[in-house]
Amino acid sequence: MVRQDPPRLVLRFSVCTCAVLALAAAAILMLVRHLVTVQAERAATTQARVIASSVLRGSLRRSDFAGPVGPSRRAALDKRFAAGLRDGGVLLAELYDGSGRVTYSTDHRLIGTSSPGELEHMREALQGTVRGDATNISVTTANGVKHRRALRAYAPVAVAGGVGVVGLFQDYAPIASAATATFLPTAGVFEAILLLLFVALLPIMRRMTARIHRQMEEIEHRALHDDLTGLPNRNLFRDRVEQSILRSAREGTACSVMFLDVDHFKEINDTLGHEAGDGLLQALAERLRREMRASETLARLGGDEFAVLCEGGSSETCVFAERLHAALGGTVTVRGFPVAVTMSVGVATYPNHGVDHDTVLRHADVAMYQAKAARAGTAVYDPRQDRNDEARLTLAGELRRAIDNEELVLHFQPKAALDSGRIVGVEALVRWQHPERGFVMPDEFVPIAERTGLIKQLSRYVIARAVRQCGEWRASGLDLQVAVNLTIPDLLDLELPDHIEALLTEAAVRPDQLELEITESTILADPFRVRQVLTRLNELGLRLAIDDFGTGYSSLAYLRRLPVHTIKVDRSFVEGMCENASDATIVRSTIDLGRNLGLEVVAEGVATQETWDVLRTLHCTFAQGYLISRPVPPAELGAVLEERGTAPPASAAPAVGANRL
Repeated sequence: MVRQDPPRLVLRFSVCTCAVLALAAAAILMLVRHLVTVQAERAATTQARVIASSVLRGSLRRSDFAGPVGPSRRAALDKRFAAGLRDGGVLLAELYDGSGRVTYSTDHRLIGTSSPGELEHMREALQGTVRGDATNISVTTANGVKHRRALRAYAPVAVAGGVGVVGLFQDYAPIASAATATFLPTAGVFEAILLLLFVALLPIMRRMTARIHRQMEEIEHRALHDDLTGLPNRNLFRDRVEQSILRSAREGTACSVMFLDVDHFKEINDTLGHEAGDGLLQALAERLRREMRASETLARLGGDEFAVLCEGGSSETCVFAERLHAALGGTVTVRGFPVAVTMSVGVATYPNHGVDHDTVLRHADVAMYQAKAARAGTAVYDPRQDRNDEARLTLAGELRRAIDNEELVLHFQPKAALDSGRIVGVEALVRWQHPERGFVMPDEFVPIAERTGLIKQLSRYVIARAVRQCGEWRASGLDLQVAVNLTIPDLLDLELPDHIEALLTEAAVRPDQLELEITESTILADPFRVRQVLTRLNELGLRLAIDDFGTGYSSLAYLRRLPVHTIKVDRSFVEGMCENASDATIVRSTIDLGRNLGLEVVAEGVATQETWDVLRTLHCTFAQGYLISRPVPPAELGAVLEERGTAPPASAAPAVGANRL
């Protein structure tokens, strides 16, 4: 992760301030210069008016403005202008007739020339307005002709019998000198004030910059570290894994990632409180930190999950994981309570389990859940057990469409009475008839439905299809019974009884033809609410069965309290009962328990005649398995029924098992 330094505010402030001050100074100084120049030009035009009205008053004749003057008059005017304008800084003087032609000029070369472009100024001068502007003129001196900058002004001159116009060209140098004389002090004062302001603000900006630096460092630290433990967080850990993989790729070495999850942390949080849970995480972080070497990174990813980045492959990392387990051994005292802590660790390495950081991190997470599920302490990523590969993710996106398009179908496996061998019902198994993959087994898509929140929708779909199929069989004269396995969301839904009642009415199916199978683990989700739903279903006349009996918890307690009619012995016990004495004891005890409680008992997984015979001697009620038939589509069920026959319908007959989701 590339660290970005905070902005260098003092430098930026200095540069920006200098630029702004320079522009402001230039603008203000140009304005001052312009004002001084305008003031000087006004003084010059006023001087021209004074010269015309006083110095030249009475010296000019009306004829001087009628046309070019003669030599004698020109000589006289030369003397007059030389005497009157000697100290006025006038470089050139001209007289004009009404058309703008020069009738006299101190530069005799200009006599007779015209200035038609200045007629407007001349007319304004005749009306009493004196205007001036800067221009360039050529002046004859002893050293030759020179170009000079001059201020041109046209002023009215009173003569006998009228008014004439005199043009006076004053030296512009004094005006420029006056502007400069005013401009430079003003500029100096202004720049001094701005410099003092800059110097005064500089220490303030330094303090602000230092404070912003500290704040940005704190923000950066919080963005990349966990507030509770001070360890690197997920973002920083991900970046370090990426850098480590890039370095390993260059050097041809391996690196590993471990995901660590605290076992039963939720129970600790719920029992002792969140503050105690935070204290436990801090204590664990400190223990783990002491085991880290300089080249290793420990991070907290969130909640009760930690992660470690280290060098080496799976074997070295597993040794390291054992060291971490040992460091966490014993108990941690939290709020006066000694708490025994264990962790599940998942390991994934580069390049064996991924060639990019995202893949390695994801596989380490999967391995951690594999370790937790197997209660193995530490597990190395095994792609064969990864239920989160791309194919399964694709199935997750297609499952909702499959439900909407009715691509899911039910296959049925018969269930027979052990005393007569006749079919009493069928258990339906859901299949996904995928348009491209063919039949997809429930072990592949049911866990996906559970993780994506589609399990309730899937369960409702199966219930509806099972009830509808039962109705079709009854309409054709085949009076079979059907049972449906309920999921945890089903048992927490208080509207489920009304929904099933509506389905039974629509399909013209008797309530006793439907048996609902539940597992002990679903009962434990919310015992009070589950009991409400089951009681309501029982009141409707539906039958209830406990599936996979013996694999859960608190079996006897819930058998006492729930309106159960049937228990199903799990296939894991039935399949090995003829070879394993322990399995045989469990099956025999379960059958005896069911008979003593007045319940029917179904043995699942019956695959051999020997197992059938033993179950019959134990007085088990029903059997189900490959010995009777494999799951078949509804259209093929007739052949099985014809071979074994069916039991006569009765309200007390056992229900036909429907699909286990």
